[in-house]
Amino acid sequence: MNRRLSFSQLCCLFVAVLVILATAQTASAEAASKSSLSSAASATGESFGIAGHYRSGQWTAVRLPASVKANVQIETTDGDGISVVYQQNFIKRAATDEQSPSQHAAFGYCIPGTEAAPLIIRSGDASPTIDVQSRFPESGVPADGPSMIPLTMPWIVSIGDPLGIETIGVNELLKRNASIAVSRIERAETVPDHVLGFSGVDMIIITASGTDVLENLSAMQGAAIGDWVRGGGRLFVTLGANAKKMLDASEWLAALLPEEVIASSVVRMEPSGFESFTNSQSRLSNFDGWQLPKMIGAGGTTLSSVGEVMIAGRTTRKIGLPLVIRYTAGMGKITLVAADLDEAPFVEWDERIDLVTKLCGELLVEDRSETGSSFRLSGYSDLSGQVRRSLDRFPIKRSFSFSIIALIIAALIAIVAPLDYFLVRRVLGNPLLGWLTFPIVAVLLSVALVLAAAPSSNKSSTALLKPSQATLQQPVAASDNLLRANAIELLDIDSATQTGRLFRWSYLYSHPAQIVQVASRQSDALGAIVDKIEYQMLHPFGTPGQLMGGIQIDGWSAPIEVPVSRPEMPTDEATTDVATADDGLRLLSRIESLELAPRSSKSLALQMQFQTSLQGSTVQRRKGSELLQGQLVNPFEVDLLDAMLIYQNWAYFLPTRFPARATVKELDRLRQKNFRWQLSRQRALESSSQTEAWDVTQANQPERLAEMLMFHGVVGGVRYTGLQNQILGHLDMTSLLTADRCILVGRCRDPWIPLEVTSSIRAGDTAATLPPGDTHSWVRIVLPVEEVRR
Repeated sequence: MNRRLSFSQLCCLFVAVLVILATAQTASAEAASKSSLSSAASATGESFGIAGHYRSGQWTAVRLPASVKANVQIETTDGDGISVVYQQNFIKRAATDEQSPSQHAAFGYCIPGTEAAPLIIRSGDASPTIDVQSRFPESGVPADGPSMIPLTMPWIVSIGDPLGIETIGVNELLKRNASIAVSRIERAETVPDHVLGFSGVDMIIITASGTDVLENLSAMQGAAIGDWVRGGGRLFVTLGANAKKMLDASEWLAALLPEEVIASSVVRMEPSGFESFTNSQSRLSNFDGWQLPKMIGAGGTTLSSVGEVMIAGRTTRKIGLPLVIRYTAGMGKITLVAADLDEAPFVEWDERIDLVTKLCGELLVEDRSETGSSFRLSGYSDLSGQVRRSLDRFPIKRSFSFSIIALIIAALIAIVAPLDYFLVRRVLGNPLLGWLTFPIVAVLLSVALVLAAAPSSNKSSTALLKPSQATLQQPVAASDNLLRANAIELLDIDSATQTGRLFRWSYLYSHPAQIVQVASRQSDALGAIVDKIEYQMLHPFGTPGQLMGGIQIDGWSAPIEVPVSRPEMPTDEATTDVATADDGLRLLSRIESLELAPRSSKSLALQMQFQTSLQGSTVQRRKGSELLQGQLVNPFEVDLLDAMLIYQNWAYFLPTRFPARATVKELDRLRQKNFRWQLSRQRALESSSQTEAWDVTQANQPERLAEMLMFHGVVGGVRYTGLQNQILGHLDMTSLLTADRCILVGRCRDPWIPLEVTSSIRAGDTAATLPPGDTHSWVRIVLPVEEVRR
């Protein structure tokens, strides 16, 4: 039977055909886009971070293609979703064809603030062209390829065999992936050439099977790993029968180790020490190991001439030798194993993973899961979230509780609705007048809210400033641009290696909307002790998520510009783009075009690593005890307030004001206290003790927060505070409280490196100011301890 379609049916059919065609075209375009993006990502998979792995909120190396020219711009987004352009003019190129292939690589550095952050690479002088447009990898399974590594997962970089660490947590029956992220380096050209490229890495493992990679590393790549270790990194090295070849292939590794380790030799050893340490039921055969320095006993503590002996053993000739030694290198730790754990007889040993796990300590066994109860109370689960809450408090900004805001909203509803009904209808009798009463009420309430949001008086806003910061108020007094900056900064120095680092976390607040340029200014006290700057990087800081309690906000402002350059050099060296092996790649940065919204703040961090000629005095320890004696000198040109000398689990309280270059004649006469008790505010009662509980919501005790940041592990870590310490965990010096080290800690009156801000709120205003605020500055110097044998 013939049927004719109506006009409406024809229209519906036509529309359906158009929808199907449009959907197919969109799907094909998306597929092509995903295909091109995936092909770009696969082509540059190992160009992100280390072996394709990276952390959000941390400096990440980006290996640039050969087509990239000079004046490189790397654009991505920070933790607030705002675009950040890292302008880099230090890209090095190979000068001759005789150099190794790894020296032909060029790296740029940026900080992806979020997972799968966009990545745009431009180059060129006049009109930069886009060379790469892609995204950083998403969070996934690190063993499957490039991915973002969450902060809750330990990150291990392996040069050689990872010794089975990549299998920790794997359960095929339960379809459970590994709980440890392992980045195995198979090609030297993927290794970053600057210490910034190793940001976020928890430990580096080097075994004999990675000797080929070590041989192809450039001098700058090796120097980058060495700087990372001395700046607080952890290194795990196996030295067995192939130790001589490994040490000859990497001069930077030999520079980290003591001379007596380098000059040693191979010896035949028994495995009984490894078997006892792991409670193994399976026997190992004898093996060729590297002869580590002999151990010495002092006061019940087993030490070698270079560090702490973790496992003692003996040779086949029954001569006692250490099997594992851990010692301090700058502010980092190096663990030496006198065996090639990636070769026989250990490669088939069932307890090999237990041995490595115990030697790595809490890094591989610590539970890094989120702390649910703390998050429900405070909105964050990491100690950095509490510090963030403390820094983002400004007296100039009027604060209102939620109850006040709720009352204002209820009042607006109550005024508009009853006023419109009773006054306009019942009293005036003309409903059209409601078109006048409603905007009048809205305007009056808006004016009242604007007046309430006005900044506090200068008297109240400056009353909370420290007396020493009166000098910072002088440049602001002439023309107050309503900029304020709160900060906490920690300066750390190791007197043995004369290595220093500084971390400053600032919150910059602006009451009106304005665009500013931010740079760092070294104080005279810091300039007096800094000899050579390795890097001094100023950048946006923070990541979204539960750790810091923040949420990502889509970017609304213009891109933030972060020029990254090398420091000024003499004329004869300024023309070269390739840094020497001794000099390394020294970088500086600042922030330009930082747009601040009205009544808003921005989180900024400054990281600095340098070499210093500052030398601290050696502290003496009584033979056979943990008590210190002798004298102590303040090596700084500034006074130290509320200073303590910390040795293992004891705190020696110095005078409230420890003057510059002053000397304490007798340490044993100082008041002492258990350091753990001091941090937890524990006090003894008649038959028990009482500990002050940690309040995760407290935000007005910056001194207590600084103590937790500096020694979170001493007090028990998450068991005491209920908070993780993952984002700022590199500031924790608990691991340096060893038998041969002590730490002098003190608070400083003036900041070490304040921020210098240039505001463009008024046309032609180019004067730089130091915004007033509350800055808490601390210094820690690691001093050697020697035993007095008399």
